[in-house]
Amino acid sequence: MTARPRVLIIADDLTGAMDAAGPFAARGLPTWVAALPEDCDPSRFVRATVVSVNTESRHLSPDEAARRVTEAWQQVGGEGFDIVVKKVDSTLRGNPVAETAALATAAGRARIVVAPAFPAQGRVVRRGEVFVHGTPLAETAFAKDALSPAVTAPMAEAFAPVAAGAAVASFDAAGFAARDPSIAGVAVVDAESDTQLDAIAAGVLPRAGDWLMVGSAGLTASLARALAIDDAQPEPPGVMGRIVYVVGSRARASRDQAATLAADGASLVEAVNGRLGKEPVLAPGADVLLLAVPDVQGREGDAGEVATILSRNALRLVGAGNAQAIVATGGDTAIAFLRASGNPAVAVGGELMPGIAYARLMIGSRPVWLVTKAGGFGDADALGEIGRRLRLGAPAAGQA
Repeated sequence: MTARPRVLIIADDLTGAMDAAGPFAARGLPTWVAALPEDCDPSRFVRATVVSVNTESRHLSPDEAARRVTEAWQQVGGEGFDIVVKKVDSTLRGNPVAETAALATAAGRARIVVAPAFPAQGRVVRRGEVFVHGTPLAETAFAKDALSPAVTAPMAEAFAPVAAGAAVASFDAAGFAARDPSIAGVAVVDAESDTQLDAIAAGVLPRAGDWLMVGSAGLTASLARALAIDDAQPEPPGVMGRIVYVVGSRARASRDQAATLAADGASLVEAVNGRLGKEPVLAPGADVLLLAVPDVQGREGDAGEVATILSRNALRLVGAGNAQAIVATGGDTAIAFLRASGNPAVAVGGELMPGIAYARLMIGSRPVWLVTKAGGFGDADALGEIGRRLRLGAPAAGQA
């Protein structure tokens, strides 16, 4: 590898691409997210140390998702990167197996380490299986996700097709470090702490060019710690004006967070399947919560269409109130907003907290901060905490 290895991350949605990239930017590494890779000129990433690509493939068929991964590799010039990461959802929703297989083939990596744990968000791996806040993944709502249910089989079994006949084995972090590094195949590694994820990253780095790393933002944070620039202290956002929160995610956690934010004083604007019945009247300077809700019969529209309509209304609210930041909850919502605002790629500034990244984007000629949050992340006060950290004087990530 070069003295400062370049890292390519390929994620299946925008919030995943952002949260996987945030830890690198927070540690001084020039980091970009290609939100719409088909619309991005790859030359803009030449000086980036880290590039995180959104394939927007979580809800697609396995074959189509695999095709998107291969295209993303080609669009950003994957062969120019030293370290390759397949970012997967920490609850294994979407097409983690098909996408891993496609990336391993494109990158020519015969050794794959699978470590999706994200301890900071209560997701750990024990005996080759994911647990969410102590509950087996198969018993959680993630396993019943209407659009992309989680992979609940033991990971060594689920990822066996990726090995293409080579070895598939489960390890704890110490066992992985002690394994024979020349053996090809899939290593599924348990982790219940950041220290154990750090050990996994340390075990891969000396021969990172041989490996495909498969994990969530927990694993990329460990990788970022290992590659950090000494004494890097990126400036956090300093927002004094309005924040627009846009909640399009249907996850229960997001709905609870929206309710808490509204109770704390944000101006609630309900958008029926993304649409506004009339122009909202907003208190001067007040933060705004734009919330997608079903119609009076309880019917919910197509998720993609709702996100598109909601994002256009969010863009109007950002412009009308000269908002300085937008907080987008849910990958569909975030990507629709970037498409509507004409931002196919964004420079990542860092992370406000684990799994919550921020970036600077332009809306017309005006810079605005963008924060993305996955729908299932965080406790009931998560949106309020994001707002507090966006405000002037908020500490940089890792200093709170």
